[in-house]
Amino acid sequence: MPVYEFRCPACGEITSIVARMSEAGGTCVCAHCGATAERIISRTSVHLSRASKLERLDPKYDRMVDQAMTSTRHAEPDRLLKKMKPLSGDD
Repeated sequence: MPVYEFRCPACGEITSIVARMSEAGGTCVCAHCGATAERIISRTSVHLSRASKLERLDPKYDRMVDQAMTSTRHAEPDRLLKKMKPLSGDD
């Protein structure tokens, strides 16, 4: 269901209401002062998947990550595996 926003002309506060498209009218009661608030046009939001966010990244960030991985000793992915000692069979 969409989120509709209403601005109160008396106090200026914005009230958000989740409602069906058929239920959303042009006015509502302000949650802050009780006056009649009018519907406003607000920004929309889109939730992107992780894959689509990664596709939108600029390729320069890939190069920056690669440079950081090669120039920083702590960024090596296998550094913790190299510190591990083999398990003894004395259990």
